[in-house]
Amino acid sequence: MKSPKIEQGRQPRRRTETQAKSQGTDGRLRQLAAQFGVATSYVDEGGVRRQVSEKSLRQVLSVMGVEAWNSLQLSERMREIRSERWREMLDPVMVVRVDRLPRTFPVRLPVAADQLRRITLVWRLRKEQGGVLTGRVVGRGVNILGKAMLYGLRHCEVALPFSRKLPLGYHSLVVEASGPGINRRAEMTVIVVPDRCFLPPAMMKSRRIWGLTIQLYGLRSAKNWGIGDFRDLKEMIQWAGNDLGADLLGVNPLHALPPGQVSPYSPSSRLFHHSLYLDIEGIPEFRDTPSVQKKVRAPAFQAKLTSLRRSQTVQHEAVERIKRQMLEELFRLFQRHHLARKTARARAFLRFVRNEGEALQRFALFRTLEEKMSHRGNVAGTNSKGWRSWPVEYQHPESPAVKQAASRYQNRLQFFQYVEWHCQQQFQAVQSAAKRSGMAIGLYKDMAVGIDPGGADSWAFQDQLVAAASVGTPPELFSPNGQRWNLSPFHPSRIRKDGYRLFADCYRRAMQACGLIRIDHAMGLFRLFWIPEGHVPAEGTYVRYPAEDLLGILALESQRERVMVIGEDLGTVTPSIRTRLMAGGLLSYRLLLFEQTARGQFAKPSRFPQAAAASVTTHDLPTLRGFWIGRDIELKVQLGLYRDPKWLSRDRVARARDKQALLDALAKERLLPEGCPRAAEGIPQLTDELCRAVYAYVARTPSRIVLISLEDLLGDIETPNVPGEHAYPSWRIKAGPPGSTWEDWTKLDRVPMMAQTISSERT
Repeated sequence: MKSPKIEQGRQPRRRTETQAKSQGTDGRLRQLAAQFGVATSYVDEGGVRRQVSEKSLRQVLSVMGVEAWNSLQLSERMREIRSERWREMLDPVMVVRVDRLPRTFPVRLPVAADQLRRITLVWRLRKEQGGVLTGRVVGRGVNILGKAMLYGLRHCEVALPFSRKLPLGYHSLVVEASGPGINRRAEMTVIVVPDRCFLPPAMMKSRRIWGLTIQLYGLRSAKNWGIGDFRDLKEMIQWAGNDLGADLLGVNPLHALPPGQVSPYSPSSRLFHHSLYLDIEGIPEFRDTPSVQKKVRAPAFQAKLTSLRRSQTVQHEAVERIKRQMLEELFRLFQRHHLARKTARARAFLRFVRNEGEALQRFALFRTLEEKMSHRGNVAGTNSKGWRSWPVEYQHPESPAVKQAASRYQNRLQFFQYVEWHCQQQFQAVQSAAKRSGMAIGLYKDMAVGIDPGGADSWAFQDQLVAAASVGTPPELFSPNGQRWNLSPFHPSRIRKDGYRLFADCYRRAMQACGLIRIDHAMGLFRLFWIPEGHVPAEGTYVRYPAEDLLGILALESQRERVMVIGEDLGTVTPSIRTRLMAGGLLSYRLLLFEQTARGQFAKPSRFPQAAAASVTTHDLPTLRGFWIGRDIELKVQLGLYRDPKWLSRDRVARARDKQALLDALAKERLLPEGCPRAAEGIPQLTDELCRAVYAYVARTPSRIVLISLEDLLGDIETPNVPGEHAYPSWRIKAGPPGSTWEDWTKLDRVPMMAQTISSERT
C-alpha cells in the first residue's frame, strides 16, 4: 500500500475534543471487533488494504448478537469481554494434538492467590472409549498463571497438573474446587486430535488414481423418474469401477434442499439427504405391493414418467410431486403392515430413529412445520425468510408451541423420518457397490459451505448459525458489486462454546458411506466474508474462525471414518493457508484452466502438487469443449452481462490466447495428435483426440487424484451452472445427447478410449 501524501507547507491540525472522543470510540470498537474475530481491514484481490467502516463493524457485530451501537453499549461490551473469561472456571473446550498433549489445564477461581493453599482441586476425566482418570491437588501445589480483580473480587488462574496420555477422541473433564467460601464445579470437553487427515496406505506410496465427477440430478436413464437417483448412481459406479477402471465417482452435494430450491449448494440441512434422489421402486413397500406396481405401470402414469425422462432439463417440481405422491402411499403401507404389527422391519426403523437422535427429530419436525406453514401461506418460496416468517411461537425448536406440534403431528414426523431412513439405506448400498467393483475410494461427496437461512439447520441450530448474515465475497475485479451467496455461516464463538458438536456432526455425517469428501470453499475453515442482512457486499467484512481447532476435528473425523478430504482452494487463497491445509492432510484442488504462469503459459504437469486432486474444469466453469468454442462468452452476451463492448473484446482476445497456450503446452509434452494444426484458429472445435490429449496432460501430473467430469467424458458443450444468473437453467441441465440414457453412453467409443488414456498416464 502506498504511503499517504503529505502536503508541503501545511501544519498538522490539533485534534479537537470531539475528534479525540470519536477516535477513542473507534479504537475501542475495533478492539471489540477483533475480540470476536471481525476483521477491521482486509487485503483485496489487488493487494490493497481496505479499511472496514465503523458502520459495517457495528452491523456485523450486531448479527453476532453483540450490540455496540453507542458509546454506552460499547463500554458495556468491553467490560463483558474483559470479565467473561474470568467468570468461567474452565474453557468450554480444548482441542489438543495427540502428540502434543498439555501437561496442565488452566483453571480460574474466584479466590486471591494467597488463599490458594486452602483450596482443594479434584478432577475426573471420562474417556470417550470408557474408563475414568482422576486426580487431586491442593492449591499450594499449583502454579499461578494470572490474577485479576473482577467486580471487587480477586481471581486467579492456576495450572492444574495433568500428565496422563489420552487416546484420540472426545473426552469430558470435570474439575471441582472446594475450600473456605468456595464450592464450584465445571466441565470441559477435551478433544484429542491427530495432525493429519486420512490418506490410504496405498496412496501414501505415491499411487495415483482417477475418477469421474457427475451431477446426479442430470443423469439420464431408462428407469429413473425424470431425475438421476440412487439406483442410477449405484449402476453407474459399478460401470465406472468394473468397466472403466476408475477408483472413485464424485457427486454434487446431496444435502436436503428447501422447497423450490434447485442449487445443491444452498441446502436446508447438511445433516440429511435430498429425497428427490430416492429410487422409489427400490423401497421394500414398493417391491412387496403388486397393487402399487400396477399403478406405476398404468399408461397414464408411464406417460408422465416418459415426459419427465425426455425433458432436456430436470423438472424438479414435477418430479417432487410425483415422488411425494408415491412416498405417501408407501409410508401408509409401512404403517399398516409393519408399524402397526411391530414387525422386525418396524423395529429396524425405530432403532434408526433412536440412533439418529435429536438431529433427525428436529429435521422431521421442521419439515412438518414447513409443510403446515406453506399450506397457511406463511412461506413465500426460496427468496422468503423461511422459518423467520412463521408465527413467532414456532420460530424456536424449544418453544411450547413447537413441542405441542411435535406431539400433534407425530405421524408426519414419522413420514419424514421414513424418507430419510431410505435415503441412508440406498446411499450406503452405493458405497458397498463401489467397493465390490474394486474402487480404491468409491464415492466422493461434496459439502456445501453454508446453510439456507430459512432452512432446517438454521432453525434447529439457530444459536450456532447466523441467519441474519450471508456468506459471500467483497467487490472484486470480475464481480464489481461483490457476491451474496445467501448462505448462513457458523457463529465462531458459539460453536466453540458448544464444544464444536454441530461442526463435528456435520463432517461425521458427511463422511458416512463414502471414501472422500470435498469441502467447498475451504477458506471457510479460516475466515468467511459476512454480509449483514439488508446490506450490500461492500458493507461486509471477514470473520475469523478457530482454524486450528476446526482442522483438528476434521482430521479426527477423517481418520475415524477412513475418509480422505479435499479442501477446495480456488480463487484468492493465501500461500500460508494453502500450506496449512496441506500440512493438515487436505488435498488441494487444482484446475488446469486456472494453472497458468504470469506469462499466460499453462503450468507444466510436473509443477502440479502431489497432494492434490487435479482436473481441467469444474461445474461453475465451461466444459472443455465449451471453453474451446467460447460458449461461456456467448452466454454472457445472451444474458446481457457485457455492459461495455471492451469487456467482450477483452475476453475474446484472452480466450484466443489461452487456446493457443493450451496447444503449445500439449506440444511441449508431445501430446498433440498427429496432423493436428499448431495454430488454435485452425481448430474450430475440439476433436475427441484433442480432448484426450488435454486429459492426458492433467493425468501426467504427480497429483494423487485426477478427475474428469461426465460432461467432458461425453463431449457436452453446456456447463451445469452459471453462478448468479437465473436466466440460465443452472442445476437443471441433463448430461449427454438429447434422448440418450447413461446405458447408451456405455456403448460410445469415446468413453473407454478416454478412460484408457487417463489410466495409462496414471500407472
